[in-house]
Amino acid sequence: MRNNLLLLLLLLFLPLSMTAQSYTVYSVVGTVRWHNGKALVPLKPRKMLTPQTSLQLGTESAVTVIDEKNAKMYSFTSPGTHTVATLIKSLKGNAKNLSKQYISYVVKQLFSDDSEKMSHPNTYMQATATAFRSTSNDSLFLRQLAVLLQTASEPSDTASSVGTPASSSIEQRIIDSATSVSTDFDVQYELIDCTTGLPLDEHVAPNTSCYLRVTNRTADLLYVNMLDIDRQGNKYLVLPMDAAASCAHLLVPAMSTVSFKKEPFVFGDEPSVETLLLMAVREPVDFSIVMAPMTVTGKSTMPVGISRRFYRVK
Repeated sequence: MRNNLLLLLLLLFLPLSMTAQSYTVYSVVGTVRWHNGKALVPLKPRKMLTPQTSLQLGTESAVTVIDEKNAKMYSFTSPGTHTVATLIKSLKGNAKNLSKQYISYVVKQLFSDDSEKMSHPNTYMQATATAFRSTSNDSLFLRQLAVLLQTASEPSDTASSVGTPASSSIEQRIIDSATSVSTDFDVQYELIDCTTGLPLDEHVAPNTSCYLRVTNRTADLLYVNMLDIDRQGNKYLVLPMDAAASCAHLLVPAMSTVSFKKEPFVFGDEPSVETLLLMAVREPVDFSIVMAPMTVTGKSTMPVGISRRFYRVK
């Protein structure tokens, strides 16, 4: 009798425990909507979801949610309509485990006003240093860029001595077609014509509007951005930065392809040669640091993925 009573109590409280589980939307890339009754509403960061929430994901779209209770982060990329519970089950336990301290930091950044302030910096914008996304990470990021971009005239051991002055600036290495490009992560990109939906080739017509499509073939969540440099040294950061440099909107889940359709950019109307460099990291960095003259100091580095292409406007 006692065992039956305990079983009855467990059954009574089970629905309460299921509905108590919630997830906070951390990142949305592409087209993702949620079912609010009969209406489909665009999904945005900060939204609280339950296991029963139904999501509709477009192609090459991604949504990442935080499970504060269990200190986990889940990324969904399966196109179609699914409940959150179904999406999590399909991951088969493949979640990013986070420390309670880091979870608190991420949620604090997510709900800060600075997370909504976006800009395409044309000058250097240094975010406030924090325990997790610090200015030291930015320096490690720049140093590894220098290591991964080696000119033909540099000795093979330059990667171990990047603390010394280089024969050419990082900017010069990026735009020099003779520069050997290495990468720590298997990441690739394409520029997609907004009109035709097809990838751009090397030759681009003036005033062509396009967007960035990124493929992440690694087992890691990666934060990405793209630097555009012309032959005169003019720079443009393709994806906007949030003032807090949380980079949540720049996240590409593991083993996925996502398109940043909501951030199109336009090539100029004058003849030019544009070098576009994709940059990818496991931890958020202030990508706007590349807008200033890039210099390296110290000896430590961090893993960085890069992919480079040249486009000729004429």
